[in-house]
Amino acid sequence: MGDLDTALTFFLVFVRFSGLVVSAPILGSSNFPAIGKIGLAGFSALLMTPVIALAEQSIPTDPVAFALMATGELLIGLVMGLVMTLVFAAIQLGGQVMDMQSGFGLVNVFNPALETQFPIFGFFLFILAALYLFTIDGHHMMIVALADSFDRVPLGGLAPDADLMWVVTNWGAGVFYDALLISAPVAGAMMLAYVTMGIMGRVVPQLHLFVVGFPLTIALGLLVTALSIGLYLTLMDGVFEDMFDHVDELIDGLA
Repeated sequence: MGDLDTALTFFLVFVRFSGLVVSAPILGSSNFPAIGKIGLAGFSALLMTPVIALAEQSIPTDPVAFALMATGELLIGLVMGLVMTLVFAAIQLGGQVMDMQSGFGLVNVFNPALETQFPIFGFFLFILAALYLFTIDGHHMMIVALADSFDRVPLGGLAPDADLMWVVTNWGAGVFYDALLISAPVAGAMMLAYVTMGIMGRVVPQLHLFVVGFPLTIALGLLVTALSIGLYLTLMDGVFEDMFDHVDELIDGLA
């Protein structure tokens, strides 16, 4: 493989890694400097290029064909990052349900990682999930998953399965299921609290439920969340395991 082919191979590998770094959770955060993203994608591509060059893959020199090939490589990285982001979308949605139930629904905070408004519980769970992802070396597993994708989807080998779109759609629907699991402890406690306050309102009509109930639901929501940290981390284990299983299935579908 000549110097030109090696350079073109490096660029294509760099483009695929760039798609992941831009779209993946945590790695794609605006808190991660652009120079760091470029350096991570470039260094990863530098390590992978000699391995891929040994496969003697043909790289087109025609500008149009090469541009189409590079576009396909970018799409592979972007779609992999999108599938990984679904997990944190479920966390945001679950936190929003918790906020609506506990009384924090009127207050949002800005999450610079996703560049959007986040509910308070959602932001807390997002930080918890991000730290837990670092703890289990999930950010390394993201890069390793993309590196392994070159074995099954070689450069220019993008040929998505016709049913892949429906599979990804089902994963998107699973976001709501995961969100309900995340919010279940607080939502269940809030339901019992509202039923109790409703009964108290009937028994003691003079009681101002809004004055009493608002701080009560907030305190109960915080207490249940604190007591459920271990449960959330156990749930995150399963959610992250499913996330990488989906990525693995996605790579097979892209080939």
